[in-house]
Amino acid sequence: MKKSSLILIIGAVILAVGAGLSIAKIEPWADYVLIAGAAVVIIRGFVRNHED
Repeated sequence: MKKSSLILIIGAVILAVGAGLSIAKIEPWADYVLIAGAAVVIIRGFVRNHED
């Protein structure tokens, strides 16, 4: 499995957790988790561009 695919899966899991927190009305933490998940997916783009 490529490193970028693994990072994408981790980012998707973080985003799913953030969505769950948002639905559960745990607002301050939901925002932080969603931002962290988006950052992981963006970092995945940089990693994918530099993969062999």
